[in-house]
Amino acid sequence: MTPDDFPYPDTNYQEDNRGQFHFSTRGGWMNDVNAPLYYRGVYHLYYQHNPFSLVWDTMHWGHATSTDLVHWTQRPIALDPHVHPGDLWSGGGVVDTGNASGLKNGDDDPIIVYSGTNGVTVFYSLDGGATFTAYADGKKVVTPGGTSRDPKVFWDPVSKQWGMVVWSDEGGNGVDFSTSANLLDWTFASRYRADWLFECPNLIRMPIDGGYRWLLHGGSGEYQVGDWDGTAFRTDWTEPQKINQTATHAGSGYYAALNFENLPNDRVVSMAWQGENKGSIWTGNASFPVDLALHHTDDGLRVFSTPIPELASLRESTQSRANLTVEDGVQQIPAGSTYELEATIDVSQATRFTLKVGRAVTYQDQRLDGAELLPVNGKIKLHLLVDRDQLDVFGNEGAVYQSYNVRPAELELVAEGRAVVEQLTIHQLRSIWR
Repeated sequence: MTPDDFPYPDTNYQEDNRGQFHFSTRGGWMNDVNAPLYYRGVYHLYYQHNPFSLVWDTMHWGHATSTDLVHWTQRPIALDPHVHPGDLWSGGGVVDTGNASGLKNGDDDPIIVYSGTNGVTVFYSLDGGATFTAYADGKKVVTPGGTSRDPKVFWDPVSKQWGMVVWSDEGGNGVDFSTSANLLDWTFASRYRADWLFECPNLIRMPIDGGYRWLLHGGSGEYQVGDWDGTAFRTDWTEPQKINQTATHAGSGYYAALNFENLPNDRVVSMAWQGENKGSIWTGNASFPVDLALHHTDDGLRVFSTPIPELASLRESTQSRANLTVEDGVQQIPAGSTYELEATIDVSQATRFTLKVGRAVTYQDQRLDGAELLPVNGKIKLHLLVDRDQLDVFGNEGAVYQSYNVRPAELELVAEGRAVVEQLTIHQLRSIWR
């Protein structure tokens, strides 16, 4: 499908509730992030897409590219059910820089993506991720028992082989792991069963303490940290934690996150699907990219999420205030509807503190909207990304991460007791579409 074949209506991306720095498809339906990867200076974002309707149906893989993870350009559809075999549902992808597959034919390294329901289908690109061919006419290379979907492939530099994780419901929720030397022929390795592990699984090698641990998460962002021995994932955790501490489910403000493959310097950048935003010509958007990192806490290793620093390239004006006291009352702050907010608040004398930004972001009893957030010397740090109908909330340098779709409203600071906003900075952000 060429750009001229796009069935989309004209748009300048300025519809009332369309995010101005969260990616959304030009028109049609968007859901899960698929096969995010980095190749020769370009970030590729594929996604579940129905270009012909505002509801889920007849999945394609949409495609967008960026050179900075912030500004995105929509490209022709990458996988089309009229051309490519199988159910083109969610999956991951890798850059075959060593030509393990033997598919290379030309200057570009093969880019290989995985999709399909009730069996995994392989597609490969020899032109840098623009167009794809079905491997072996679409034969299934892995077929787990029961219902299955959402294959994700990763590289293990210790065992020097590729791994694949696929969700299936055989015997209950869980994932099958397979391994491969060439990305095409796969051998079953193990199964990891967990009631919480539903859909869109992901296994990520995470740097920590000069070494590495492995992070396994599912579609709702629930995760456990453990070790991968080349054939199986093992952990001593009994309960999962959550990357995004909201009511995450398909169609919510956060679901089906994947990390970009092939990033240099062990960087882990993740994007998810936000399903509650819609307009007259599109449905759904992607979350703003975050850097994921493991940190030691009093409760053990935890994932911290922070907005990528490339966001700063959108700042066009900044206003700052210091030592703003709010005591048993409300303070209104002019802010607009597309901005970044950073604040340090002394809450030692407040029983409740709220930032109203279309949603009440409330800190009370050492919890930020239900997620534990312990003050440090009586203070908390909040970092908000407000983008019309999209809202991302970060607490204490990423210890808490929450994403919502909301209706924008004037910024208000509300306190019960006495709160001192020691520092408040608001960066107005320009649109990525202009």
